[in-house]
Amino acid sequence: MHNRSNGIASYGRIANTETNPLKQIVMLYDGAIKFLNLSAADIDAGDFVAKGEHSNRALDIVSYLQSILDLQNGGDVAVNLDNLYRSVRFLILRASAAPDAGLMRRAAEILAPMRDAWETNAQKVPAASAFEVPKGSETSAVAIFG
Repeated sequence: MHNRSNGIASYGRIANTETNPLKQIVMLYDGAIKFLNLSAADIDAGDFVAKGEHSNRALDIVSYLQSILDLQNGGDVAVNLDNLYRSVRFLILRASAAPDAGLMRRAAEILAPMRDAWETNAQKVPAASAFEVPKGSETSAVAIFG
């Protein structure tokens, strides 16, 4: 348990050095995808200790992304992300219990387009305004993640 919290804290320290909050989200997706792929490779190699560590790290990151959603103000985007994260968490747990490398890779594949969308937005939005809410917009990062 101590290692898991250190892993999230480590990502937090790295992400906090990034001034663009949208890029911080991209970094979290990168970490989740990385750990899911490592977990799949661990299953293929029969290294179930490493699989446990890597899948737990991925699960922690996805759970964190879900926990920072602002379901009150985020509109349909926040609700859809909540459903996506719930599905990915279930898939990770199922893949880990089976153990099934294909399901683990599928979880990474599900996150990849979302990661790319956040990356595209991060490149378009200056760091200073990444969390400002444009008038009439419910899909800004502040509305989605609070």
